[in-house]
Amino acid sequence: MTIKVAGNAFQGISALGSSVPEAGFYEVSIVNLERTGNDKPTTRRVYVQFENGFKMFSFLSVPFDDNGNILSDLSEKQVRGRMAVLRSILESLGYSAADIEGATEINTAWFLTSQNQGRKAFVEFVPGQKGVQGSYNEIGKWLTKQQFDALKKSTNVASTNSAPAVSNGAPVPPAGVSLPPPASAAQGIVS
Repeated sequence: MTIKVAGNAFQGISALGSSVPEAGFYEVSIVNLERTGNDKPTTRRVYVQFENGFKMFSFLSVPFDDNGNILSDLSEKQVRGRMAVLRSILESLGYSAADIEGATEINTAWFLTSQNQGRKAFVEFVPGQKGVQGSYNEIGKWLTKQQFDALKKSTNVASTNSAPAVSNGAPVPPAGVSLPPPASAAQGIVS
């Protein structure tokens, strides 16, 4: 008996034992960029894979159609904002301003680690809250290599020092002191 499975059947599926990473900064591979039948025409899914094998996708809004034409129903502000996100991802992958702005065409191959000479991206990962409906894993930010290195360094320095006691700076009231009573409805009436 043989096994015959199309490779794309594995898209978005992590290997067993690939656990959700903790909140933090990670290097990731972009393994797919697509629009599915359920997505809006302006939406793409960016699939990323972490070093431990965990895979997820994040939504990306694009300002153009499948033929590369800018959508006429978007405002200039919307187009610029969506282009800024695309540029953030490209810069995260290590492309320079000259690479991006001098390109004749930027297509899917620029993003996919398997097709862009192994370029990987850097992200701030925010895990969803376990057991909370509607809470999803998110990519908080796409980072450049320099931002990633600085954040990893500052995070490691902070985590190796002993944590100070949490305080908001206010003095602790002496025992027996209580808060004043809440305002009455009559105090809100102004004549």
